[in-house]
Amino acid sequence: MRIMKFLMVALPVLRSLLRVSVAVSVLSSSAALFATTLQLASVSARSSAQFMIDGVRREARVGVFTDEGLLLERIKDDTATFHYNGLPQRMRVGEMAVIDSQTQGFISHQIRADQKNKYLTPALLNGGNVQAEIDRTADVIVIPVADADRLNLQYKDKKSRTLVAPKQTITETKDGVEIKTVIEPKDKDGKPLKYKTYALPLTSVRIGAVDVYGVNAIVSEKPGLTTTVIGRDFLKHVSPSWSNRTLTLVRR
Repeated sequence: MRIMKFLMVALPVLRSLLRVSVAVSVLSSSAALFATTLQLASVSARSSAQFMIDGVRREARVGVFTDEGLLLERIKDDTATFHYNGLPQRMRVGEMAVIDSQTQGFISHQIRADQKNKYLTPALLNGGNVQAEIDRTADVIVIPVADADRLNLQYKDKKSRTLVAPKQTITETKDGVEIKTVIEPKDKDGKPLKYKTYALPLTSVRIGAVDVYGVNAIVSEKPGLTTTVIGRDFLKHVSPSWSNRTLTLVRR
């Protein structure tokens, strides 16, 4: 009789504990699905580092985003400074971190690569519309003077630099032989062609529904530049990733 009474009291408690245990297990599994395990495996001089991202070895080079969206910025001794998930990170060799990679509920935008593997998309600079290329190898946002003038961006009174136009290589094929010709742009007096760039802080940059405030840009008179290029100064403020020729931007 006592055993029966004990069971009648104990069974509901056991059922409640079981439900709590199952719920915790489910939540833990869900959290694991939206987390990235990151470890700094090694560093090489000051130019590259080896990371383990979810158990897969990835090489990161200073100033270049990996496909997972990790931007290595600096190496000092055994410590790497980098951006990941839109946030600055710092890690020593051997250290490991579990980083939240949840994307549900966050604003995101996807861009498919074109036939030339370029990620072209409409963008808003200070509210003005341009056609832009997202380039993970570019330092900052570079705006052609034609776009800047059309958007009435006030750049001519800003700090400027004078640069020499780079040499151009023209490749032709004749009789099955590839011939490369290097051309050095000249001005009307036959001297090396020079052009100016202007430093221009932007109030906002918006791609799709993903926006970033307070980024630096350059307005450039460089010959042949016709498309605004959006580089790392924008990308490191969001969470970018590249997969199957698709760039995904997430605003965290």
